Amino acid sequence: MTAIPVLDPDDVNRVVQRYQQRIAEHGATFASLNSGSAEKQAIRQWVHASALQGDRPSILEVGCGLGDFYKYLTRQNRDCTYHGYDIVPEYIAECRREFPLAKFEVRNIFVDGIDGNYDVVVMSQVLNNRYQKSDNMQVMQRALELAFQHTRISVSVDMLSTYVDFRNPDLFYYSPENIFRMAKAIAPRVLIRHDYRAFEFCVQLFHPEAEGYVK
Repeated sequence: MTAIPVLDPDDVNRVVQRYQQRIAEHGATFASLNSGSAEKQAIRQWVHASALQGDRPSILEVGCGLGDFYKYLTRQNRDCTYHGYDIVPEYIAECRREFPLAKFEVRNIFVDGIDGNYDVVVMSQVLNNRYQKSDNMQVMQRALELAFQHTRISVSVDMLSTYVDFRNPDLFYYSPENIFRMAKAIAPRVLIRHDYRAFEFCVQLFHPEAEGYVK
């Protein structure tokens, strides 16, 4: 009997179609990502980069979009090996054209898993949609578990916070307290960053092998 993925295929299709509608309007451009301003995106990238360690870390970005995190790292002269997954084929095609030195593929981690191990797994603005058939918290838990299983150093995931003054009914807002408890059951070291933007936060999970770990 085939196991049912934690993220229902209908929810996956809705997310893909939403982005494809934006791509039809804006092209495979930053505007189609609907991630706010470039300045906000740069702040998120700075936070995720804080989870990197070592001289040449291997990075997997799940939900890589247009490869903007990789572009950020190259502009910062941060040497790394980079692999990007996304469920939107148009974004992967654009990334392959724009960044021939990195690796990109269309992949749904909840169905296909993660291929190989990496120093760091990053997810930015990936699980913010409110799903109609799936439980957002179960999806997030599985994403954190799966990512942590395939990392040597850290996992870094940003999300929308319940500490907001407005809620979009199409989006899901996560409690930082609940996410901390979830992450602490997975990793020995957990960092919650709620200082960089008022209505978003980032959770970072670290392995014992990460720098600065003391039992």
